[in-house]
Amino acid sequence: MGIESIGVVGAGVMGSEIAQVAAAAGADVVLVDIDDAAVARGLGHIRAICDRRVERGRMCREDADAVSARVRGATDLDAIGGCDVVIEVAPEVLDLKLDLWRRIDAAAKPGALLASNTSGLSISRLAAETGRPDRVLGLHFFNPASVMRLVEVIRGAATSTATVEEGMRIAVRLGKAPVPVVECPGFLVNRILVRALAEAYRRADELGAERTGADAAVVDGGPAPMGPFALGDLIGLDTTLHVQRDLLAAYGDRFAAGGSLATEVDAGRLGQKSGGGFVTGREPGPGDGHGATVAERYYLGALDEACRCLDEGIAALDDIDLAVRLGTGWSEGPLAWADAEGLPGLVTRFERLAADAGDRFSPPAALRDRAARGATFTYARNEER
Repeated sequence: MGIESIGVVGAGVMGSEIAQVAAAAGADVVLVDIDDAAVARGLGHIRAICDRRVERGRMCREDADAVSARVRGATDLDAIGGCDVVIEVAPEVLDLKLDLWRRIDAAAKPGALLASNTSGLSISRLAAETGRPDRVLGLHFFNPASVMRLVEVIRGAATSTATVEEGMRIAVRLGKAPVPVVECPGFLVNRILVRALAEAYRRADELGAERTGADAAVVDGGPAPMGPFALGDLIGLDTTLHVQRDLLAAYGDRFAAGGSLATEVDAGRLGQKSGGGFVTGREPGPGDGHGATVAERYYLGALDEACRCLDEGIAALDDIDLAVRLGTGWSEGPLAWADAEGLPGLVTRFERLAADAGDRFSPPAALRDRAARGATFTYARNEER
């Protein structure tokens, strides 16, 4: 199936970013929202992206104008009727999305591929509202979509193999790096990252650790470019809390984050967007020596969740590291980091933590089994090739 026209339903920041990406790749785009003002804001955001690229010498004015011209705004959902692909980018409210998906299915032409950019809602549940569940999948772009390369291609319960393959091709056509992921709460990158954040916040609360020092220890001790407290402030602590609570409900205690995250949100300290948060708007405290302990929890939490995803078949080994690198900016993924640390030593560290912190740190099978046979994750990659 050719991909000449793409409908984007939702003209907020993320929707307009995706529309810009599609137009820059040469597709004709219809950007739909509920009223003229919302559509105008979305079209304005697209022009602003192009203008910045012209100013920085990354795009000529003629190309920038051509990209903007390929995006047509609309307030009537019937405007997507001629599109080959429709990407829903509505707010993360399930009831709203379910109603919208029934309408998208009715408006889209037969055979059109339908995708959601949801970061956590069930693709299977959305697909069930349509008459073509085999043609529904997740295309989870990362923010800002005009810059970030990763797209998680999410397979729901009824998504066909052909649809997944088409989703992969669409992502490549848009200049992105696709990673196929089997649907689960949090999908892949958010699941691994939020587990790491929760572990760091929880341990810092237990120790009363100074947050700036803990951030520095994370950056100094591993591949993450930013510590968990600064990262939470950047994401938005309200957003972080929302996702953490969803994953806590889905997976249980290993996603518990201590009390400080909710305390900051309840106080209106949401991170950079509010001018105050874990570290935003605060003077660094005196060093307390707890940073290395928080950093260990951060990286072992990420590794444990990555191994669980591998054991559950959520994503392939190479794709897990690729997704974490592209989605979080880590210099290497958690499995490559584990190889560098040494798997037998990590098993010992997990066992020690399990004795202190509970069964959530029992050595994961993917790690334990490789350590027992003297293999590594890198060795497994070579074997699989």
